[in-house]
Amino acid sequence: YNIATIHMEIGNDDEAMNFYRETLRVERTSLGENYRDVVLTTQHVGQVHQQRGELTEALYYFQQALDLQKKAPQQNYGAIAQTLNHIGNVLLQRGDAQGLVHAFSEALRFLRLGGKSNDELTVSGFNFYGLSKMHPEC
Repeated sequence: YNIATIHMEIGNDDEAMNFYRETLRVERTSLGENYRDVVLTTQHVGQVHQQRGELTEALYYFQQALDLQKKAPQQNYGAIAQTLNHIGNVLLQRGDAQGLVHAFSEALRFLRLGGKSNDELTVSGFNFYGLSKMHPEC
């Protein structure tokens, strides 16, 4: 896992992906699906796909992480909000205005449930003026 993170940080996406997938395989086998580390590794696989511009795959892994988080016996609202934020950012990159508004709205809802402020949600990839010109419905 740590080796994969180092590879991702230095831009060696292929090696990072190999290590993350192997880590995910081992974690699922030894820990099962409903374990925090499985969720984190699943998110990291999504982040590598996002870095590569493979947005459909990124969305798949972020959604998988979200599903695992929502099934957890004790939900971590902050972590769910963060995953929804990742999903919203991918949808932003894809130009899916309706999807991103829904994802960011849900992220804000979970942030508030966790007692956090709206300031902790980060939208990346576009400035709001450009987004409003491309998608006035936002």
